[in-house]
Amino acid sequence: MTSTTKLVAGHLPLSKIGLGCGVFSGAYGPAPPQASAVATVRAALSSGINIVDTSPYYGDSEIKLGQALFELKDEYPRSSYHICTKVGRYGYCKSDFDYSAERISESVRESMRRLYTDYLDIVLCHDVEFVSADQVVDVALPMLFDLKQQGLVRKVGISGYPLPVMLRICQIQQERGVPLDVCLSYCNLNLHCQSLAAFVPKLREAGVETIIAASPLSMGLLCQSEAPEWHPAKPQLKAAVKQCAELVERFSQSYGNAETGGSSVSLAEIAENYAFSYNKVDVHLVGAKTVQEIEHAVRAYDRAQQLQLYASGRYANPRIQHLYSQIKATLEPFAHYTWTSPPDDA
Repeated sequence: MTSTTKLVAGHLPLSKIGLGCGVFSGAYGPAPPQASAVATVRAALSSGINIVDTSPYYGDSEIKLGQALFELKDEYPRSSYHICTKVGRYGYCKSDFDYSAERISESVRESMRRLYTDYLDIVLCHDVEFVSADQVVDVALPMLFDLKQQGLVRKVGISGYPLPVMLRICQIQQERGVPLDVCLSYCNLNLHCQSLAAFVPKLREAGVETIIAASPLSMGLLCQSEAPEWHPAKPQLKAAVKQCAELVERFSQSYGNAETGGSSVSLAEIAENYAFSYNKVDVHLVGAKTVQEIEHAVRAYDRAQQLQLYASGRYANPRIQHLYSQIKATLEPFAHYTWTSPPDDA
């Protein structure tokens, strides 16, 4: 699918959709067997998706992804895709973070071994809000830029949740004359939270080359089924999302597939149509552990380009438009709500 690919001079040629492989760990339901991981990665690469994201923190995600890429090497050589992984976070608690230069260097090499590669396209300091800014800008990032000089890493950046924290690190790097290549924000660009949009121009001003918006479904919250038990959203937001799921269920019971050209309507699809229509980020990162989820994400992206919901807010079908308006109204009170990160018990 050519519509998923975007080429920018001087940047990595990244597809507009990326495959998030954190779901390979089992954090979002049962972990897929290796054969399923291989099929999912093959489906992603064959669809035009060319960036895969993982982390040592995501259980055995790097191992499963690496084995899949190795198995597919004859079909998809290393030059045909880009690997993004992370360093610094190795567990849930603050004590599980290690941003020392030695650990950063060791972690990059460990990831390369697991992923069967002699270089990594993108390496991000993982969840930078859990450590001091000094540890990020004075220790971890200098080591990553050193590894970039050595040719082991192509692009350097950060990931995290609180946008002000991430922006400040980007600004410090720009002030020092070493701007970050990549910034990955998760759960900040979706149906219930649009905070990232206000930060995109600020991140660009800070010299960030590539902005990745992860989790258009807000870590499984914006789905017809209930969110994972560990999800950090407050009860009021979870209750509002449940109301939205019930609206979709009633719509489906009342009108069925006839109203949608033979395909069902789901909360997840509406959420992806909305998030994917925001085109000022470079990559939308979507977790998927089945071929069907890949196919669904690609269709949702193509549909989003037609709808442009983020800008227009309009579905052509009046009944679906009414449903969408109800969902947006239900979630509007949470448009800029964010949960605490790090959590109090970390």
